Amino acid sequence: MRARRFCAALLASAALLGFAAPARAQSGPITVYIGYGPGGGYDLYCRLFAAHLGRHLPGNPAVVPRNEPGAGSFKLANELYNVLPRDGSALGMIGEVLVINQVLGDPAAKFDAGKFTWIGRFADSDPVLVTRPDSGIATVKDALAKEAIIGVPGAGSATALIATSVNNLLGTKFKLISGYEGSAQIKLAVERGEVQGSSSTLWRVDKGWIRANRLNVVYQVTLDAAPDIPQVPTVVSLARSAEEKALLNFFSSYTIIGRSILAPPGVPPERVARLRAAFRRDGRRPRLHRRCGEADSRPRRAARCQAAGAGRRGGEPYGPLLEKAKALAGTPEGTK
Repeated sequence: MRARRFCAALLASAALLGFAAPARAQSGPITVYIGYGPGGGYDLYCRLFAAHLGRHLPGNPAVVPRNEPGAGSFKLANELYNVLPRDGSALGMIGEVLVINQVLGDPAAKFDAGKFTWIGRFADSDPVLVTRPDSGIATVKDALAKEAIIGVPGAGSATALIATSVNNLLGTKFKLISGYEGSAQIKLAVERGEVQGSSSTLWRVDKGWIRANRLNVVYQVTLDAAPDIPQVPTVVSLARSAEEKALLNFFSSYTIIGRSILAPPGVPPERVARLRAAFRRDGRRPRLHRRCGEADSRPRRAARCQAAGAGRRGGEPYGPLLEKAKALAGTPEGTK
């Protein structure tokens, strides 16, 4: 429950905006930056969002999606925070796990997540770790006895953080191969046999691909199991003690942030109000949800997507466990 409260606080509003100023046309195009390479889930959400956003804003500005992969989306997060314009013309979607990385004190995080301008959230994420049928790894028990080579986007990615933590806490033997731009590239690597598995896959979005390739679903990285794969354990359910459960809850809590649109700090309030209203109208489109495998999801209201300094405070509920979490998140032997 503390993990839920942590990310609920992260996504809570700093303050409800009042009445917006009279709408004025956007003076130039808007760029929606995507922290991963083309073809993956982040790319799909952002491109569908960008295709319709402009019609919901005054002046119907052009909205251009742009992939900016690098370091598990740390590159984009740092650019959004420190470099890109703060006038509402730069939006983005970064890896949801980066907030956890910041709490853990990752030196690559040159941002305070609580100061980003959170525009809205499409859905929680529901990652699963999958392996090829010829890998010999179908369950967590198998992974305790035999090495499995897993492709990951970068050292700061959710895939790397969770698999590393499970390795260090439970003793699994996932060997992580980093450097892929995103989940689409990792899927190709799995299909070619270049790697034996991936956890850069979302169950709702990728279940067709998983079933078509007869992949094993080893575990789920969610706080609540997907109803159509109840036999697959969640990472939290693998805990053998209350302390392990608290730690795995912490590492899994990033999934609540999910697929969120954000902007740099300091965007003028009237522009934030217009962007949030446009997000709500755009996100209700049934076509977007069908394409993303999210037919029953609703866009989360902006008031629940504004961080309120929780990036700084996120570790406080965990007290002494935070130091253990930092140790668990360290790079295990064999990671490249």
